[in-house]
Amino acid sequence: MGVIDGVDVGILLGIGVDILCSYGLYRLYKRALRNAVNIENVEQYQINQDLHKKLEYMPYRTIPYGCIEGVVSPVGTTLKSHFKEKTEGVMQHHSLIEHKSRRVQGIWSDVKNVIRDTLEVIPFYLVPHGNSWYPTKVMVTEPNSAYHIDEELTIIHENFAQSESNVFKKGMELISGEVNKGYQESEKMLLVGTHLLAIGKLVKEGSDIKMKPPSSEYRYIISRKTKDELARLLRNKATWLKVFLGIFGVAGVALICYFVHRFYRKLRNQEEEEKLRRNLQKKREIEEQRRARAAHRSNPDSLSPSEMSNSDSNKCVICLNNEREVVLLDCGHVCLCGDCAFALPEPKLCPICRSKVVRFVTTYTP
Repeated sequence: MGVIDGVDVGILLGIGVDILCSYGLYRLYKRALRNAVNIENVEQYQINQDLHKKLEYMPYRTIPYGCIEGVVSPVGTTLKSHFKEKTEGVMQHHSLIEHKSRRVQGIWSDVKNVIRDTLEVIPFYLVPHGNSWYPTKVMVTEPNSAYHIDEELTIIHENFAQSESNVFKKGMELISGEVNKGYQESEKMLLVGTHLLAIGKLVKEGSDIKMKPPSSEYRYIISRKTKDELARLLRNKATWLKVFLGIFGVAGVALICYFVHRFYRKLRNQEEEEKLRRNLQKKREIEEQRRARAAHRSNPDSLSPSEMSNSDSNKCVICLNNEREVVLLDCGHVCLCGDCAFALPEPKLCPICRSKVVRFVTTYTP
């Protein structure tokens, strides 16, 4: 019996997958918790002359991670909506997606084909709320690099146009295995006048203040949510990741314990089988010595037919050579020699009644 079998390989693979998943969840948990702590501890600044003075005294005139709130104001010409008049913004995401059903090996599945997916961005400022003249303003650079910025855009237009079809066209599509369902078109924009929270690196370049992406250990955020809402969302995410991490951890410990138990049980069974082999070998040597003494005292040809029959009936049912030496438990049949008993394939079954063999016990005949 091998120490490692197919079941053990499956358990080891499960342990490996569990460790990888646990490590990935741990990294995500630590990142979410770190981002939540960073947002909670980030200092919030007002967009006014005090921000200019603050940056003047900072090393390299830079605040590595700061928070501001303001209203979106375009630097130059705004982006105009294709579907609503007098709707202007500084970011515009337009997409056109074709929806299909495709048959693959007799199974129909939905398929999306992106025909157009464009994102246009123009420079914009965050200015103090409610002021008609802005003595201080902050230019937001690389807004498309902000975390989940697409979720902060306002949906201006969304429409699903079902493709025109007739009986002939439907029949041809069913035969070809590809059915066109229709086209989904959407437009989302970051509108002028939207109140935003921006968290990133504040830099003073000349007389201008700019909000830029921070270093990799911080998250660049542009959101319509408040600072407390963002921190709470990240805390909740970290909590859920911690729960899943605990579940995977418990599952991994359970798999390891089960593998150790199986391994220990098989080692113990191997030791018992080895002990049984030694006992059988010792018994065979004693039996051979007894037969040698009996043959020396009497002529084997003098054995009666009944004695010869009894001698043949005591042979192993598999090899028909060795004597029957073990009892198969739990069925209790005595039909195998030690060599054939240990050679039984897994799962070990009694050759007489086909019941499962739990263990072997040696027999002793006077």
